[in-house]
Amino acid sequence: MRTHNTNVVEFAQTVSCTKKFRHDYPIPEPLKKLLLIDIYHDFTGFVLSQYLSEAQPFIDEFLSFHPTQSNKKFSLEQNLFWWYVLYQNFVNDEMNVIDQYVLENKMKYRKKQIIPAWLNEWGKAVPKFYLIRNKHDQQKYIIEDILNRKEVEVSLNNEDFYFHEGALVAGILIPIGNSVYFPVVDFYNFTYETSVEILTHILFYYKNYYDTTTSAYQLFLHLFSAALQIEDQIIEKTNEQA
Repeated sequence: MRTHNTNVVEFAQTVSCTKKFRHDYPIPEPLKKLLLIDIYHDFTGFVLSQYLSEAQPFIDEFLSFHPTQSNKKFSLEQNLFWWYVLYQNFVNDEMNVIDQYVLENKMKYRKKQIIPAWLNEWGKAVPKFYLIRNKHDQQKYIIEDILNRKEVEVSLNNEDFYFHEGALVAGILIPIGNSVYFPVVDFYNFTYETSVEILTHILFYYKNYYDTTTSAYQLFLHLFSAALQIEDQIIEKTNEQA
């Protein structure tokens, strides 16, 4: 949780002078809206145009082995797409999608250095599993990384989502200043009744997969696959007993 003084205005990040985005420094509200609305939609639209057709076979194959509830299929597809994008960004030593976007908008953002600095943080993001620990209001939650037990504050864009305390979710967090984060797309929300058993298995599988995977992205995909299979088995068993 945040422990610094959020009223220290002199540490605020500005649109023109920030070459390195600081997760813990605040940013002015108009700048936050610029990043979360204009830049978010422009950048994610660019990424979709560049990678959707390439990522689709991977997504389709994954879905064929991991059936999920129809109301959660879109969330699963979105999270798989961004896993693919970030993994390609990780393995590509040359020009990646963030570099491409920044280069194409070089003139537009030449006086807005915080934009490429913020987008570079996207390239460092890794999908993870989180437990919902506390709720401040309809859109602000405290969540805990299940592997390192660190808590972070998350601001959700979707007011329709409600998470129970103790619920298990998976997603990708992007910083938005002042030690607050937001999910790049809606979290994949595991069925609340299955969260405890899935969590137990994830921690067990984590120990087994940790030494055999070459990246945090591959490790997440192994664990995500196992978690989805467990969720499906529990739901199937519950339906049979009903």
